[in-house]
Amino acid sequence: METNSQTQANLWLYCLIGILTTVVVLAFARLSYGVILPFMRDGLHITYKEAGFLGTTTSLGYVSTLIVAGILAAKWGSKKTILLGISLVTLGLIGLSFTSSYVMAFLFMLLLGIGTSFTYTPFISLLVAWFPQKRGFVIGMATSGAGIGILFAGIIVPFLSRLDSELGWRFAWGTYAIIGLTVVLLTFLFIKNPPEATEPGQHAIKTNPKEVYKNRHVIHVGLIYGIVGLTYIVQVIFIMSFMLESGIPVKYAGQLMALNGILSIFSGPVWGKISDHLGRRTSLIATMGLVMVSMLVALFFPTMIGFTIHTILISCTSTGLFTLTQASSMDYVKPADMPIAFSYVTFYFAVGQLVGPAFAGWLIEDWGGFKSAFLFTSICLAVGLLLTIKLKKSAPEQAFVETISTKLNKQITH
Repeated sequence: METNSQTQANLWLYCLIGILTTVVVLAFARLSYGVILPFMRDGLHITYKEAGFLGTTTSLGYVSTLIVAGILAAKWGSKKTILLGISLVTLGLIGLSFTSSYVMAFLFMLLLGIGTSFTYTPFISLLVAWFPQKRGFVIGMATSGAGIGILFAGIIVPFLSRLDSELGWRFAWGTYAIIGLTVVLLTFLFIKNPPEATEPGQHAIKTNPKEVYKNRHVIHVGLIYGIVGLTYIVQVIFIMSFMLESGIPVKYAGQLMALNGILSIFSGPVWGKISDHLGRRTSLIATMGLVMVSMLVALFFPTMIGFTIHTILISCTSTGLFTLTQASSMDYVKPADMPIAFSYVTFYFAVGQLVGPAFAGWLIEDWGGFKSAFLFTSICLAVGLLLTIKLKKSAPEQAFVETISTKLNKQITH
């Protein structure tokens, strides 16, 4: 039996490696593409439409292998699957640092998506399996890695590009690859597969995938997560280019990306902790609404002040939105089915990320520029907010409401 201090130590160790894993497979492999894009686009001489397709390519690799990753994780165990995924992502990052053509970049971006599917969902499922009572917090800690990675990218990419305007973006991908290799080593040394879920005196509890796939509450969360994926990836890929085209200096735009990273670090854990007590629905409504407002600010006020307000709002909420949606997917199923529910809603998320960049790139190129793309994301978020309002209260939220009602009744009685 582990002592409380050992369990706490393991919690922080696993959270730390979870943060670093998210830095590599989400921030570097997916989200930092938007920071590198203006410099990479010049280096490879590609259009915004082609850049959008590159962003879609990563999502294509992600969505096309999610089911395979889940099957492999069940057969191999989470650790081996995660190691394979991080290794593939690292190879993709190495390849991008040397790519000389659009076709090669396409293949390596595809590899990033495949590697992410074998890493992120199995790692989150592993964390939840080890610490089921703190799933909001551990997911929040892991997703904070996205903010840390964007912070790093916002600092290192403009810096390297100023040092060498032609090769700076290649050095950035190479730096990401070195960090990826470090995470592979840490995962190999310290991560262990969780014990199987069991009941006293019984064998491992069997899961029921069909029951999860037909669960209307899980599907509802999946639709919300699909909108989150679509809108967030569009913002991440094109916001840097939008700022530069609107006349924002490169240095200030990079500083805003770094600010985004700093604030995002705390967004996931804080909102995750809040939702563990108040429930996901209440927290989701708040975060979804604020993200929508941030998009509208960038749309109607594409100025230095407008982009600053946009950055502050979205960085304080977007990572929390990820955390809350992921945790919500597991609130409507039994513990043994939580990894399946999470993988299932992630499929919706991946489809959203697959559609978003290509459609936004087309809008930017042929239908009114960046404003048309951000109008599109704002409309999608309004639909997401409506879906969130209609979401059934989760068990933690119902319990909180019942507790408050009981206290109030006692006070009235006395």
